[in-house]
Amino acid sequence: MLHDIHHIKRAFIFCMTLLTTVACTYDYEIPDSETEPMVVIFGQIVSESECVFSLHSTARPTGELEEIYSNIDDATVVVKGTDGQVFEGHGVGNFTGRFIVNVGKLSSDQKYYVEVSTPYGNFASEPMQPLDAPELTDICYEQSEVNKSINVMVTTEDPHALVYLLWQVDDYYEIYTPLTTQWKYCMGQNEGDSDGQNGTFEKISPEAYTNHGWRHAIALANFATNEDYGCGAITKRSIYTRTISDHRLQTRCCTRIKQMAITRQEYEYRRLMLNQTYNMGGLFTPMPSELPTNIKSVGERKAIGYIGVRGRTSMKEMYINGSDVGYKSQDNPQTFPQDGLSPSALVNRGYSVYTHTPNTGDTMWTFTWCVDYRDKYWGGDAIDRPDFWQNKQ
Repeated sequence: MLHDIHHIKRAFIFCMTLLTTVACTYDYEIPDSETEPMVVIFGQIVSESECVFSLHSTARPTGELEEIYSNIDDATVVVKGTDGQVFEGHGVGNFTGRFIVNVGKLSSDQKYYVEVSTPYGNFASEPMQPLDAPELTDICYEQSEVNKSINVMVTTEDPHALVYLLWQVDDYYEIYTPLTTQWKYCMGQNEGDSDGQNGTFEKISPEAYTNHGWRHAIALANFATNEDYGCGAITKRSIYTRTISDHRLQTRCCTRIKQMAITRQEYEYRRLMLNQTYNMGGLFTPMPSELPTNIKSVGERKAIGYIGVRGRTSMKEMYINGSDVGYKSQDNPQTFPQDGLSPSALVNRGYSVYTHTPNTGDTMWTFTWCVDYRDKYWGGDAIDRPDFWQNKQ
């Protein structure tokens, strides 16, 4: 179990490193009690974009070595400009800690910041002017001859100046589940209680089948400077790789890469945090007690994270077909009989109906991901078919 916690912790820290940056430093100590969590805020303000902010808390209970991470849903998130502009956010789902703010066009001569109100205190990022990015002129991928992994690369225009860049990747991908079901189990009211009602098996109409759909995953992929390119164009810079068993390559994936300009301070912080993560084992292990942040607290409670402000961005897209790169599934679908367990117990444990025979009551069950593309197993978020989606010719 401890081994798994360490892996989860390292994964969280790596994602946080990619999603947050900072401009100044302060000394802090990890709280010794769960009642004094430290707030973690990450996201970015991007002109004319749907911006996602994530709020978390972390604390180390007295006598424990491991930290406890929790999502913060009871919060308000607002992006403001020094010119009086206000863009209000809203929460996404329950227990996610995610908030979306639809930001309008940002003015290059104004500064922008985010205000966050939580049960742990109120916080605000440092007001910053938006930076404009040079043009992204080309994106492409190459496939390894050794392990067949996909290496995605970018090329930029020559900005004729020193720049620091960050790339965001939006993957829109089509999923077919390995199994298809025509049945679902609908829980009865208060089922499982002594006075509860039993649920029913219901047949699904073909148009409501969940064996096929689309998903969307978003991440900040990499960052770089053109200093190593003589302050000219960045050419075929690798920003991420995919294995050929990655679900995004199962059928067809539309990859949209957005290029954004960042400050030198943000670039240096990202580089520093990656080095610390790899060399020290994580942000919250016993290590130098300095974490940089550009987020200020109204009160004594401190927050960590960085909120960058982006002006004009540049975006390109490409499609990658699983059949072109030799996608190899590592999924292992299984089916099994009910074996004395109640249908409600199986549903509560994350299983779904695979087959059902009304006359005999015989039912086979399977993991929900085997029959439902909306399951989190497939990564990202379930979405409707994108309006821009192009089928393979």
